[in-house]
Amino acid sequence: MSVTDYSITSARRYIDFVLSRGKELKLPIMPRHCVISYVPDVLEQMKKLHAHRSMRLGLTNPMQLFFFTPDEGQAFAMARGMHGAPMAAVQLEELIALGCEDFLVIGPAGHPTAKGEPDLQLGDLLLATCAWIFEGTSPHYGKDDHSSPASLSVERLRSALENLGIHFHQGAVATTDALYRETGEFIKGLVAKEILAVEMEMSALCTVSGCRGKNLAGLLFISDLVCSDGRWDIAPSLKVYRNVVRQFIDVVHGYVRQQ
Repeated sequence: MSVTDYSITSARRYIDFVLSRGKELKLPIMPRHCVISYVPDVLEQMKKLHAHRSMRLGLTNPMQLFFFTPDEGQAFAMARGMHGAPMAAVQLEELIALGCEDFLVIGPAGHPTAKGEPDLQLGDLLLATCAWIFEGTSPHYGKDDHSSPASLSVERLRSALENLGIHFHQGAVATTDALYRETGEFIKGLVAKEILAVEMEMSALCTVSGCRGKNLAGLLFISDLVCSDGRWDIAPSLKVYRNVVRQFIDVVHGYVRQQ
């Protein structure tokens, strides 16, 4: 996918403007790898594990970036993900403009089901292989009905999970703008397409990364079950959630070390 028309607005021009306003703000050398986390506890635990520094960049809605240098492996940056497709796309554009090249996205997602026994359970991990577009940001970049993470990044993520012995599923996700409009008919439509998860950012992130020629992979955990008959099972147990956080931390390290 490519953008054929020139955009007057750009992340690079915005960052240059921000830097011109804050004379004391100096950009560090950006690591190649960046983790976008929609699980705050993963970021908090990572800060306890490694020496780090941070910076805030932006004006009305500043983004805080953390930079980690593990004793072993590659340095990487980490940012708390911005919610919703529009802001997720904005954040990714700015991270790319800063110099990051390779992205791992981790976060929660619902599992659409029409069965009493769903295919996935609360706390299960899902490697996203493609993302159906039910959001309004991706159409500004192209006309496809779905987008995909970089195949090389997917293979690296799959390899990291297998090397760690972490059980995971893989399949399609759907991205919607409307968290509270997941109707029975909408869920039935997702199930008919064999879509395993629904969330609010992945298709836009895949679209932007593909447009800009960057690597991106996504790993989600099932945070709720959404059944077409009206049932909604929200949140795994604390024990399951803590295990998810531990797995994410291991995956981040494993993924970054591979390059």
